[in-house]
Amino acid sequence: MLTDSRLPHDVHQARPRWLPLARLPLPHKPEAVWRARRHTREVLAARCVEGELAATVELAVSELVTNAVRHGVCPCGCTRGAVSLALLEAGERLRVEVADPSRTPPRWPTGIESVDAEATEGRGLLLVTGLAVDWGDFARARRGKAVWCEFAPESPGIG
Repeated sequence: MLTDSRLPHDVHQARPRWLPLARLPLPHKPEAVWRARRHTREVLAARCVEGELAATVELAVSELVTNAVRHGVCPCGCTRGAVSLALLEAGERLRVEVADPSRTPPRWPTGIESVDAEATEGRGLLLVTGLAVDWGDFARARRGKAVWCEFAPESPGIG
């Protein structure tokens, strides 16, 4: 998939240095979603990030944390592993990282045609890929994975 810079997804000319804005451990329970949204809203407001960009980042946080709580189970099938949210910045870019105990990568959609029209779920990552300037996932060193997305004032869903 091509990004706005016309580079294939996950190809970067230079890796930015990400500085942490906030990290939040979350329970592996549905209330993690509203806690993550509230925390994101507070952090962005403190950084004077407002309007459409703040709303878009909050929506992505909601989708990624929902997926982590629903699908991010330990290899043994339990939900004891930690879920966490990290908000980072590099220049004007904001990065959302949501970690969970599963090593199974998400199934990133390739477009609207890849989503079942009759399904009642499964559109969250489609929203994220449409709103973010970049996205991906990586295996964490000790266990689990992190799913991330990045936003900038000129993100596709902004403006």
